[in-house]
Amino acid sequence: MSTRFPDANNYNEFWQNLRAGKNSVKEIPSDRWNIEQYYSENINESNKSISKWCGILDDIALFDTLFFNILPREACSMDPQQRILLEETWKCIEDAAVSIEELQAGRTGVYTGIFNMDYKNKIVESNRVVDYYEGINNFENHIANRISYQFDFNGPSMAINTACSSGLVSIIQAVRGLQAGECQYALASGVNLNIDPYKYIAFSKYRMLSPDGQCRTFDKNANGYVPGDGAGVFLLQRLEDAERDGNHIYGVIIGSAIGHTGRGYTLTAPNVESQMEVIKWAYEEADIDLRTINYIEAHGTGTSLGDPIELEALNNVFNDVTDKKNFVRLDQ
Repeated sequence: MSTRFPDANNYNEFWQNLRAGKNSVKEIPSDRWNIEQYYSENINESNKSISKWCGILDDIALFDTLFFNILPREACSMDPQQRILLEETWKCIEDAAVSIEELQAGRTGVYTGIFNMDYKNKIVESNRVVDYYEGINNFENHIANRISYQFDFNGPSMAINTACSSGLVSIIQAVRGLQAGECQYALASGVNLNIDPYKYIAFSKYRMLSPDGQCRTFDKNANGYVPGDGAGVFLLQRLEDAERDGNHIYGVIIGSAIGHTGRGYTLTAPNVESQMEVIKWAYEEADIDLRTINYIEAHGTGTSLGDPIELEALNNVFNDVTDKKNFVRLDQ
């Protein structure tokens, strides 16, 4: 596996940051957008963001074109998320100690979670002439297709956008592809960069963003979340195949589920019953006794609407099977 997060260029550094309780939220730098133009403390002001905070990846313009044998002109036209994902995919393959030739022979699938494709907005704003490279390199599907092309992988190749859950859904789809025999290896990933103010402006109107840059998940003082940059890639293989090949196994995915609220109160509002259903489906597929669970990594957006509903759904699911209290640790 491979990760790149704010103040952490790999998963070891990220783990140390977590252990130290390091806060990597910073004020949005000027090379992303002009804070003075788009920020306002008045949430009712038109076309303004209530937040000026973000978990920032540094040096997103840097890329080794010679290493990847990509023309500098083409590399400049690529959404930087695409470039970062190329780098992290290479690091993931190195970490797994599986040869490119083995992955090519194994019909490797690529499943990539992607929420924003903002770079094309920057291109238009700069008044650059949109040529072939800009045109082809900024479509959502190419965030996955570029990986397949670059490494000559001919398994399934798809970009997946389910908002906040995109990365997790890419993992589940990769698992499904492996189970169906569509691929022998699967690269499941997620990437996100905040390089355009539109999302901040829109989310401010929904009161999703924290004005003070603090995500107080499951806290009575929660006032929104803080967007962040990041990328992560996992190389997945069927368990019996990984054991046969002697590959290093970080963990085993024994169950999963995907669901949707359906016709909820609004298009974006979560729903207790729907969340309960998808939690139960996942545990049923995994064939796990809920009474043996002692840790849950939750969504936890730090919003006054989402957090209570998620907590209620989790409490209801566990209360259906046990009277035991305070035995599960919760994190996000």
